[in-house]
Amino acid sequence: MGNLIVMALAPSPMHSASSQCMLPLVGPHRAIIVGTHKSNLPLGLLIPNVPVLHADGARTPKSDSWRDIVCHWTEGEPQLGLHTPLKDWPHHYYNGRYGRAFNMKHYQQRVVATEFLDEFQGDEVAFLKAYGGATREGHTKLLKAILAACRQHHRDGERCSHFASMQPNSST
Repeated sequence: MGNLIVMALAPSPMHSASSQCMLPLVGPHRAIIVGTHKSNLPLGLLIPNVPVLHADGARTPKSDSWRDIVCHWTEGEPQLGLHTPLKDWPHHYYNGRYGRAFNMKHYQQRVVATEFLDEFQGDEVAFLKAYGGATREGHTKLLKAILAACRQHHRDGERCSHFASMQPNSST
């Protein structure tokens, strides 16, 4: 599948050259080095791909990839090198000079995470009722379903209310 995107930074007085990239470039934590720039960005700035490839070689099931996205958004995932939750990333991490590496991925994960956390107030039952079929297909199908629902029901709370008023679906 995909690789982790890692920013390799030039050595600074605070960090030795041996601590530049903590993730190996081969094996379960493969990485693409997208640039070497001297800046004040933290070492190992990355957004893990989903489904997550774990150190033991196992991959998170596609049906649970949205949960990894919510975790990356709210808590980060230090064991994968995401030390700062995506919600706390400064604008310049995913725009400007580094935008090519992170902008779209940050946006896509923001859409999924904020739909669950804000629109559905973290209510997993309601979220799965609304998007259960798409969640089983993986995060890409889920993203497309959320964007389609946003086009149809664009006001805050409207999607959750719409899906809650629908007849119960026996397939969820």
